[in-house]
Amino acid sequence: MASAAPPPPDAEPPECPVCLSPFDAASAAPRVLPCGHSLCGPCIASLPPASASAASLRCPLCSQCVPYSRALGPSSLPKNLALISLLPSLPNPSRSLTAAAMPPPLHLPLHADHSRLLARFRHAVLPESASPLHSAPPGPTPAGLAIGSFASDLRAPWFCPRGHPVSLLAVETPASGAPKQESPFYRPSHAARVVAAIDALSGAAREEVIDLVAVSARLARRVCRVYGVWMGPEAAPLWLVSERHSGGVPRMLEERSSGVEMVARIRAVGMEVCEAFMGLHSEGMVLGCLGLGCFFLDRFGHCFLDLNQALALCRGVRAGVCSSKYKVFMAPEAAVVVHDKLQIKDRDLSGLLGPSSDAWLLSCFLVALVTGDEQLAAGWNADGSYDDWKNEVLTSVDASLIGTQMEPLSAIILSCLNYDPEGRPEIADVWKCISGSLMNSNIEALTSNVDLATRKSFMCLLLGELSSMCTDFGADESDDKMQSSQDSDGKHSASDEESSGGFVNIEEVGAAGMDEPKRGELYNSSTLLAHRDCVTGLSIGGAFLFSSSYDKTINVWSLQDFSHIQSLKGHEHKITAIAVVDNDNQSLCISGDSGSGIFIWCIDPSLNNEPLNKWYESNDWLYQGVHCLAVSGTGYLYTGSRDKSIKAWSLEDYSLRCTMTGHKSTVSCLAVACGILYSGSWDGSIRSWWLTDHSPLSVLEEGTPGSIAPVLSISTEANFVVASYENGLLKVSLYLNHDYIWKDDVLVKSEKLQNGAIYAAKLNRKWLYTGGWDKVVNIQELLEDESEVEIRDVATFTCDSIITSILYWDGRLIVGLSNREIKVFYKGS
Repeated sequence: MASAAPPPPDAEPPECPVCLSPFDAASAAPRVLPCGHSLCGPCIASLPPASASAASLRCPLCSQCVPYSRALGPSSLPKNLALISLLPSLPNPSRSLTAAAMPPPLHLPLHADHSRLLARFRHAVLPESASPLHSAPPGPTPAGLAIGSFASDLRAPWFCPRGHPVSLLAVETPASGAPKQESPFYRPSHAARVVAAIDALSGAAREEVIDLVAVSARLARRVCRVYGVWMGPEAAPLWLVSERHSGGVPRMLEERSSGVEMVARIRAVGMEVCEAFMGLHSEGMVLGCLGLGCFFLDRFGHCFLDLNQALALCRGVRAGVCSSKYKVFMAPEAAVVVHDKLQIKDRDLSGLLGPSSDAWLLSCFLVALVTGDEQLAAGWNADGSYDDWKNEVLTSVDASLIGTQMEPLSAIILSCLNYDPEGRPEIADVWKCISGSLMNSNIEALTSNVDLATRKSFMCLLLGELSSMCTDFGADESDDKMQSSQDSDGKHSASDEESSGGFVNIEEVGAAGMDEPKRGELYNSSTLLAHRDCVTGLSIGGAFLFSSSYDKTINVWSLQDFSHIQSLKGHEHKITAIAVVDNDNQSLCISGDSGSGIFIWCIDPSLNNEPLNKWYESNDWLYQGVHCLAVSGTGYLYTGSRDKSIKAWSLEDYSLRCTMTGHKSTVSCLAVACGILYSGSWDGSIRSWWLTDHSPLSVLEEGTPGSIAPVLSISTEANFVVASYENGLLKVSLYLNHDYIWKDDVLVKSEKLQNGAIYAAKLNRKWLYTGGWDKVVNIQELLEDESEVEIRDVATFTCDSIITSILYWDGRLIVGLSNREIKVFYKGS
């Protein structure tokens, strides 16, 4: 095989597309991300996690979320040998010599407050050498969990051998913004970093962590032990580490057996599950929701409750989603409480669920165990009345238990499924029924260590602080939407996304708009759900709202009631931009994707699912991808691409009419106003172009070395041009009279608005709406005084995820989020 030709003597060495520094063969070697793009090692190490899971990052070139082990660092990624062959023969020795000459940094002394906290959590802080994330078995993992094993033997008080499998649940999300640069001489110790992360948690969350560690140690015979917390060597989430067994109860149910074997299985597993519940209740703790996947079997066949798995399931319920691979059991009163919790977040709902709610969960577990039908056990969440589902369960259980020694169990399962919590038996009575059939003797009901009747409140995992840390669930894990409603009989019937039209109505939309926002004013919100991944764009046209997403679909919503109309499918790559143009003859929806595809959809009452036209830009694979779209009244479609150019396409015959060049990096945003096209780029500059002949007009850029930040969004209104940047800056420019030129080619106003990137900015007259990495929508007023501009804060909304797009329409603010939701904000009555 022929080797690559050497580069010309005068050729510039290849450079990192992020920091623009030349690659070298040592510390700045080009590393290939799973998406195919190459960055230098320091840039990869400084990228923040793409979600609550630290084992991922988002490529800054194509915005794809790719797996990445922070424990192993950039060295875990392969080198780009093709780029290395283009480097000069001698590597850059300065970095390697400097790194080799630097002594290892000393540990900083522990803060006094952290010393007291460490004294309390000492046995709950796993040593750094444990490295539970160093290996992970293949195969899918439950939502919100990471799977690994210990890298070294752990002695007292854990007594756990090397290689013991564990599950890890993130209990803290790292702060947004750029990572802090550690001192080359001093750095915090592992214990100091872990205690600092614990100190950053709320008091209730800290109490839950220490309680779970203590409770699991006392109930080690029936509950997977929670060893404690651990943090990786780099800035990463705080992980709750728990014991894990390989055998699962759902796998056991797949193996159908005879009647005798089924009875033995119910006796062996059922009693141990009852004992796990009773042990938790004796410690003042209840679950609130459950799934078969929360129980595992050890190598001896004993059943254990995995608290990490239960917490991950609770997070899915609290976030409003649950994995289709793990059916959820949740008592009627728990569903009502969770639904209330989603609407009234400030209300104290602790103590509303108790042992009777877990008795309902136990009965569902036994139904699945007896019938082998997990779908039936979780079937009360489907459409239909509660009584009909209960009768179906009773029929199936009776058919499975008839003629066996376990026939009495049918009656007590029916009692546990009582809609009224006070009418359900105690779990000790269920244990008595199962064990009584085993021993054929008169057994006194079990009594727990404490009198449960004297307890007025139980700590519920479903309503706790750890469960409220709802992470961004990926599209593969969030197939089912949990919505609670009550029928005329007061008995619940839950509907999924399809039956609700993809619309979750939190409060009825009021008539008042947001034309005049005021400080301290109350706002309501509604949630639209139909996408399965991050929302990337919003646009309105033809009496419809269009939303694009990384799930390669465009969803169409009615502007009358925000009901879901249909999904437009056809893209083979992630949709990155969307625009709508209203002509006299017809309205068109235009979408662009990361594979340089441009699709034209005709908007008419029939909403044809086939594109009217589609084509692909002829780009090199390294620079392919449409990042932004804009439409002018002159009949042109403008696309901003990764090849640093802006292309003008005719909307009559879809031919390429002009290519505008000048930007030095990806064109990230476009805006059209008053005969001018504004373009923003990752090179930190904003350029303006005449729409008449597409000639360049002016350039606004920051010339200070080292201060370049990518432009992420541009919005124009009146004589304002607002641009948002990746470093959290918001820059306002003003063009005077109608000359359409930058005022002296300099900024009029620059303000640090957020700690992280501002992905979306929208102007509506003098009102400015912005949002991004901080998950906060800021409403501000632009006040113009001659040639000066002032920005006045008006209001803020806090969202559950990163804000990716903002659209203002008819007194309502429509916000797209990275967790696949679309929020509609409006004034409260």
